[in-house]
Amino acid sequence: MLRRSSTVRKVVESGKRYGALLGSGAASGLIASLALSALILLAERVAGLPVGAFYLVLLAAITQSADYSMYAIAQGLLLHLAAGTFIGLVISAPFAASRRAYSALLRFAPGLGLAAGATIWLALFVPVTFGAMIPLLQSLDSQSVISQRAPVGNLFQVAVGDLLAMMDRVLYTALAFNMFYGLVTLILTRSFVGALIGRKKQVIL
Repeated sequence: MLRRSSTVRKVVESGKRYGALLGSGAASGLIASLALSALILLAERVAGLPVGAFYLVLLAAITQSADYSMYAIAQGLLLHLAAGTFIGLVISAPFAASRRAYSALLRFAPGLGLAAGATIWLALFVPVTFGAMIPLLQSLDSQSVISQRAPVGNLFQVAVGDLLAMMDRVLYTALAFNMFYGLVTLILTRSFVGALIGRKKQVIL
């Protein structure tokens, strides 16, 4: 009877840890995506690109349409946030597999976050860039212009050829941004899940 009770308690604790990790990972992924979006918009302004150019190209690569409106930027942003939330959930899930994996998260969250960000860049960003974004830009006239429109007129604009010429810099910058995303996501996940599990223990006591 005691053995069965101990087994049930372990299963319940594992389930709570798994749920806390998944919820914390998703929330952390969303927060990290918001922070990353702010960095992307700032980097675009510094580089002289239309604000939201990344989201315009991302949405155009997925939908194969050339809508460069503010509405398209909003759609691209929402897509980016949704992807960041999902990725946060995915990268947090392995740490619920065992106590050892959970302990690794608690001890090595910063290093694991940087590694996760580099993996996301290599497995997701690079294939999307070379498989969808660059072919889309190459299919357009190099003299055509991507612009940010507003009721008062065009705010910013960049030629497709100029955008293609800076893709190497975009790739390297994206590596740093993705590592930042992974770092923030797993550090926040560690903090959130620790707070949730600690609060539950206090309630039980």
